[in-house]
Amino acid sequence: MDVFVTGGTGLIGAAAVKELLSKGVRVVALARSEASADKLRALGASAFPGDLKSAESWVGRAASCDAVIHAGATFSEDMGRVDRLSMLALKQAAKHRKQPLKLIYTGGVWLFPSLGDTEKITEKTPFAPPTAFRFMAETIRTLSHGTDLNLVVIHPALVCSRLAGPIADMTTALKNGTPFRTRAKPETLWPLIEVNDLAALYVQALQQARFRMTLMAGSISGIPVRHLASHVSARHGLPLEIETVKADSSTPPETDWNAGYALSQKIEISQAQRATGWQPYFSTIEDMIVSLSR
Repeated sequence: MDVFVTGGTGLIGAAAVKELLSKGVRVVALARSEASADKLRALGASAFPGDLKSAESWVGRAASCDAVIHAGATFSEDMGRVDRLSMLALKQAAKHRKQPLKLIYTGGVWLFPSLGDTEKITEKTPFAPPTAFRFMAETIRTLSHGTDLNLVVIHPALVCSRLAGPIADMTTALKNGTPFRTRAKPETLWPLIEVNDLAALYVQALQQARFRMTLMAGSISGIPVRHLASHVSARHGLPLEIETVKADSSTPPETDWNAGYALSQKIEISQAQRATGWQPYFSTIEDMIVSLSR
């Protein structure tokens, strides 16, 4: 199998590339710069020059592969337009195939609303995203129509690694002796997933014969921010204060990427486990924090 990956040097994409390569999969990843190409080649992947903003430069190559993992994003003012146009171009390129193209599209838990403390988000929960992420819901609906693609949508919880995500951010604030500033309140619930666990789900989803699914991806269903901070504090033996901040009035809702942190959410992952056999390695917050401590 050969798999084309967008965002292959990003947090999720790089982990997916490594996991694919460890399973003997041939990986071709989009590289916007020579520096990105060097990183990809160092991992063992092939680098294909192109830019998300110029879909015509790469969708033909992507559609020639057995599958595509879309984990790339520009995080610029035109992120929604770029994402939508690139996925439409990929769908068009896939029309020339004999078999439907397998596509894993990366959504996110922030496409869903805040729910009560006892309610869990499932694959059937209706979308209600912050303004900045509405484009994803629209793109998913577009990709779901027709028979040109075999689509899997994976909605990750808040992704954690040693260098990025809530645990890393809390650790940095703690070591700097500053409060952890967040849009969340101490009682806000955050679902979490370790990045390599997420990558394993991508690969296991690719291996399924049934390839039209939506999957929630998390290993910690939902933990109050204050409890997460307490665990990080205990690990390092230092106190960590939580400071809830308001949205920056100068940031338009369309580019307010941090709005999702204010959502209080729990997720249900049993569908991902049943459909793929996936089992996250880090199933407790203690294990996750120990593994990601630095």
